[in-house]
Amino acid sequence: MNWWSSLLATGGYPVPAEPDIPAWIQPALWAPEFYPGITIIMEAPAGFDYRRLPAIFLEAMTTEQQGPQSRTFALHHDGNTYTVQIRDARARDRAAVLIPLDGGEELRIAEVRRFIRYLSGLPVPPLSRTLGLPVYRARFIADAICAYAGRRAGASHRDIGVVLDPSVRHMNARQWDTSSQRGRVGRLLRKATMLIFTEN
Repeated sequence: MNWWSSLLATGGYPVPAEPDIPAWIQPALWAPEFYPGITIIMEAPAGFDYRRLPAIFLEAMTTEQQGPQSRTFALHHDGNTYTVQIRDARARDRAAVLIPLDGGEELRIAEVRRFIRYLSGLPVPPLSRTLGLPVYRARFIADAICAYAGRRAGASHRDIGVVLDPSVRHMNARQWDTSSQRGRVGRLLRKATMLIFTEN
C-alpha cells in the first residue's frame, strides 16, 4: 500500500486542508460523518468516572478556548495510525467516546478498542480487513468531494478532469467529449450531490 492509499484507508486524503498549506505538508482529514474510522471524543456526562487525555491533546486544546471547537488529529505509533476528533476543549479533561448508531458502529468500536490500548501503552493489533474502508471506495468518495469542491469554485468539468487525471490536459475537444474521464467526472459530481443532500 503506497502513502496515498494509506492516507485514504486511515481517514485522510491528499488535498490541502487550507489553500495555503501544501497537501504533502498537511493532508486533509475525513470527517467522522463520512468515515467511521474516526474516534470522536466528547465531554463525559456528569456522574461518570473519566480519564484525562495525554499531553499531545492538551497542547492543542488550551484552557483559553471557549465553547465548541473541534480538532482532528492523526496519531502515528508503531506503524498504526489513529485519527481522533475532539469535539470541544472540555473533552480533554472529562473524555468520553461518542459512537453514533449510524451503521458504522462495528468499525467505530474496533477503532475505540485500538485507541484505548494505545492510550494504555499496550500492543495494538491491526484493524481487521473486514472493517476497514476499502481503498477503492475511499478514493471514489474522496474524488467525488474534490470534484464537488471544484464545481462550487467555478471549475468546468474538464478543469476537474485535469486535476483528477493530468492526461486530460493533452486531449483535444473531440477526445475529451468521448473520453471515459469525462464520464467519470459526471459520475463523481452526481455522487457528490447525492452525498450532500443525504447529509442535509
